[in-house]
Amino acid sequence: MVNYMKSASSVIFLVPGFPKDEEDTECLPLLQNYIFYFSKSHPAVPIAVIAFQYPYFIGKYKWNNIAVYSAGGKNQRRVFRILAWVRAVYYFLRLRHHMNVAVIHSFWLDECTFVGQCLAKAFQIKHVATIGGQEVKPSNRYLKYFDYARLTMTCWSRFSADDFQKVTGQKVDKIIPIGLDHQRFAAIAPAQVRKIDVLGVGSLIPIKNFKLFIEIVSELAAEFPGLEVKIIGEGPQYQNLKGLIRKKFQDNIQLVGKLSRRQVMNYMAQSKILLHTSSHESQGYVFMEALYYGMTIVSFDVGYLGQTEKAIRCISKEDMLANLRKLLKQQLNYDRVLLKPIEETVSEFRALYGAVNV
Repeated sequence: MVNYMKSASSVIFLVPGFPKDEEDTECLPLLQNYIFYFSKSHPAVPIAVIAFQYPYFIGKYKWNNIAVYSAGGKNQRRVFRILAWVRAVYYFLRLRHHMNVAVIHSFWLDECTFVGQCLAKAFQIKHVATIGGQEVKPSNRYLKYFDYARLTMTCWSRFSADDFQKVTGQKVDKIIPIGLDHQRFAAIAPAQVRKIDVLGVGSLIPIKNFKLFIEIVSELAAEFPGLEVKIIGEGPQYQNLKGLIRKKFQDNIQLVGKLSRRQVMNYMAQSKILLHTSSHESQGYVFMEALYYGMTIVSFDVGYLGQTEKAIRCISKEDMLANLRKLLKQQLNYDRVLLKPIEETVSEFRALYGAVNV
């Protein structure tokens, strides 16, 4: 157990998963970026992370000098999930013997917030809960067990806040998008030559709607025969999408597969337009990344797109096609847009925590 100063007010983060090591950049990048920069900005505030399901091993380890306690739930059900909760509570109780826990910050409105609520009530600790997005639906059984009057609710976008209110009838206390960790990728300069016309980035799952992406590109290719398109990502729809591409194209579009975050940034620096056909995004960190690397975004009105002319919100497939045709005929500018730096996010959450003395 880490030897903390008992008098120093501290924060414990309850998370569904966390990077297993410092090379694991693909695991919840928004979450890890926020915790990393909070720790970096407030070295006098002791923090610890309790991860419920991932990594799959059980025990304590260090990540960027931050103490992480893995309950190793492995996304198993029933009694195995309860065992992960027991481990998480055990870690919390041990930490509380060494830390003056002032704030519990739980991520996603499911098991982490449920366990966090129990601990916060038992020990009279402030509890901040952040909505992930897709867990806000009537089928989420956890939602009916939350005492919203005792929770400080946050989310990442107006889209997510509206979704939450429709399902629960409750309002969030604060909308705080996770800002971009731009300093870590500043060395990747925007490419002088943008060879890729349209880029797609995301998990190959139904909600991301890459079937619509391919249909749109198919129509564009008839008008722009030299169109070059890449899709970065992996998921259960990979083979189906590969078959659909084979039917419709020869050379226009390529499924690249899974890449590291840094490799994705390099692709963005060579691309003109990010086409995002997802029907739901609580924030869409890919928007911030694409804008920072000079791209123009064509998306449905989901997630956090900020206030920039380089982010075009669409209401239909036809709207997307019209905007893409217009953009592909233009000489685009590739100036970087920094929607929100991660430092702003840290300051906003720091103010929300309140009880933590720095």
